[in-house]
Amino acid sequence: MHTASSFGKLPLAFPGFTLMEMLTVLGLLATLVSVATPWLQQWVWRLQVETVVHSWSADLQAARLQALRSGQALRLQRSGQCQSAPLANGDWRCGWQLLKAQGNNPSVLVNTLLAGDVLVNISPAQNKLDINALGEPLAGGLRVVVQAKRSTNASSVRAICINTAGRMRVIKGSTCT
Repeated sequence: MHTASSFGKLPLAFPGFTLMEMLTVLGLLATLVSVATPWLQQWVWRLQVETVVHSWSADLQAARLQALRSGQALRLQRSGQCQSAPLANGDWRCGWQLLKAQGNNPSVLVNTLLAGDVLVNISPAQNKLDINALGEPLAGGLRVVVQAKRSTNASSVRAICINTAGRMRVIKGSTCT
């Protein structure tokens, strides 16, 4: 039979951290977060830009391939789904559509909508890019500049350059050389 004293004694203090140690760790964590936050925000903006660049490039390549396979002209055009004020020519921040032009009733093949957090500007300013039946874009010398709306950092700007022969390349920055 055990008595209450035979179970042993409970320690009066549990091992752990002092208040000063906890405050030091919290201070270090706050410093780390304040240093890492701008870097993480830039990383998120670059990721958004890269995603839009990849999507626009993939849709253009898909349109070219489909036009070549089907022998029909297609059109990549700015989406009319924007709920904000009317956009200037060449401003594709709301997204784009891939259309099969058949008379007066074009059919939508791809509809890519954007939230507007990334600016997409086409120069020379236009709201459509026609692709002939041979899969060639009919606007050579085209530049699509994609950048994060809230970022002033040049590292989050990409340009899609399409030369007169229809070759496409993506470069860092906003100028095609």
